[in-house]
Amino acid sequence: MTENELQKILKEKIAQGDCLNKSVQQILLDYKQSGGQQETARKLMEQVAVDLSDDETLQDRAYDILDIVTGWCNPEIKVWDRQKPVQLTDGLQLEDDETGVIFNHYSFCELVKHIMVNYGKIDYNLATEKLNDSYLIKEPRTIKDVEYITHELEFHWAMLLVHGDMYWTKGIPCNFNKFIDEYLAWETEIKQKYNLKNSYEYYDKY
Repeated sequence: MTENELQKILKEKIAQGDCLNKSVQQILLDYKQSGGQQETARKLMEQVAVDLSDDETLQDRAYDILDIVTGWCNPEIKVWDRQKPVQLTDGLQLEDDETGVIFNHYSFCELVKHIMVNYGKIDYNLATEKLNDSYLIKEPRTIKDVEYITHELEFHWAMLLVHGDMYWTKGIPCNFNKFIDEYLAWETEIKQKYNLKNSYEYYDKY
């Protein structure tokens, strides 16, 4: 299966509906078995997500496929083994034609872990293990990678890693709106205690 064939088939799946399933896994397995590389599939799906940026529903389906490609999904539908975690750093600067972002990857991941500990009620070592097993640990290579991460709150990512998909249907909050003062005071304290920076800052190039 060629890269163009893979892109065509996956775009058809996106148009049809849900993409976080075994039928998409089989398409990716066919691609892999024909010699396709994980990194190529990742770049392809990132571009598809960009192409679908005008339709949030379709773009979310593209991101679901990207989750399968990168291994951030249920074990039953994984295609490639997880890549080794990168050394996390702050101050990553990424740009497109109009916008730039400073992404503090280390600080972002540390904050997510501390949220998992304080609000998810797990210990730090388990939080680290869960984070290292996720897409969030991968160093972003494009501004779209950062946009994918930052379109959700750190609190959401933490609860997702602790409680799994659709956790909010179990009564677990996906944000801190109902306890915002307490949360913001706690976050400020954590950032000061561990010398963490704000996760990201977007800016206009012109």
